[in-house]
Amino acid sequence: MTSKQSYPSTSPSPRPSALRPSTAKPASSEPTRQESYASASSRPPQPRPSTKKSASPQQRRRGCLFSTPFLVFVGTLAGSLLGVGANIADIIGASETIQNWLNPPTELCIAGSNTILGDGIHMAAEWENEFEKLHNVNVQIRGVGSVRGVEMATRGECVHVLAMSEPMTNVQYNQLTGAGVQVQCAAEIGYDVVAFVTDIKNSLAAIKMRDLDNILLGSIRDWQELAGFARRDQPQPIYILARPGSGTTEFVLINVAQYTDPDPNDDQYFPPGANYIPCPSNDACLDLTLSTPGSIYWVSTAWMRTQPIEYIRVIPILQGDEAPINPLTQDVDLDEYPVRLIRPLYLYVLGGGNISPQAAELARQFLTYTRSVRGQQVLEKHYFYTHFDKPTDIAIPLPPGFEIPAHGPRTICK
Repeated sequence: MTSKQSYPSTSPSPRPSALRPSTAKPASSEPTRQESYASASSRPPQPRPSTKKSASPQQRRRGCLFSTPFLVFVGTLAGSLLGVGANIADIIGASETIQNWLNPPTELCIAGSNTILGDGIHMAAEWENEFEKLHNVNVQIRGVGSVRGVEMATRGECVHVLAMSEPMTNVQYNQLTGAGVQVQCAAEIGYDVVAFVTDIKNSLAAIKMRDLDNILLGSIRDWQELAGFARRDQPQPIYILARPGSGTTEFVLINVAQYTDPDPNDDQYFPPGANYIPCPSNDACLDLTLSTPGSIYWVSTAWMRTQPIEYIRVIPILQGDEAPINPLTQDVDLDEYPVRLIRPLYLYVLGGGNISPQAAELARQFLTYTRSVRGQQVLEKHYFYTHFDKPTDIAIPLPPGFEIPAHGPRTICK
């Protein structure tokens, strides 16, 4: 802060003594009280000398908490709000804007499975809103598919939490570690039920699991080869709709069809003997399923519940002679549903590379939140199944160091 300035005296200059009559008294005489008052009143006021030292430019820069443009901004903003009688909500919003400007939130990037992060299911959006209320964080959600999420993290793109709707494979784990990305936490956050849908006019009541395997591998290519199909007057080829790069697709091919791509680097993604038709999204795949006679498509039942029920023709999958289960219209007991169509949903917290310690810590807290009671309430609201109630005989493969022990506490974060 600068000292007060001393202004020059404004009193008139004295006239030469030769032109002014002398009124001086002898030096020994004392002035009268009236003369003292008159003399004092006739003198112009002198500024009091400042006792403060003038600050140097460097000191002024160090001591200034806010720049002039910032103060002008705050003053203008406050004046405009209060001048027009702004309500409390406006003032609070302005305060939050200023706070974010002074202390910007940490960015937290969550990418991967469309089943978990989007595609018409608003579970991740609710998690995002709740978590941002608890922490100074800006959550960015990208539902690109499980496989694409791994590729993003491997390329060094912003991925702090990787969401996957199928287990991380050894190949994917090695790709991440080879790129300098560490898996710091790994856990299932819940369970999803996969179901198959077909076109509305398909007359088949259900499919045996062994027949489904043969359909997916291309050994059965026509609906007439299945017992119970009513139309026998003309061939009815089977068309399989699928999303390349989707975690649900990976899960069905590996866990249901027992198919492993012999060469992940070639262009042949699906079993070569079957009639696979690639489609980019659940919406596009469902549209093609409904408009293509003889088609079949697999999808999360949580997503199917976001669609008009009159357009969904679920075709139940049977393990034996049990009664068919429609997961859209019945309460599903996971211990009675085909175990090969139940999948854990995973979150992986990543570290290393260009991931800051602050973002890594927030990623850990996000995983903890989603597995908490509050997070699980949101999950069940969107027709997934809580991890608190693990289905019997469901395997939960996890990366090295995160295996679930038979008894006692487990390691979720290293």
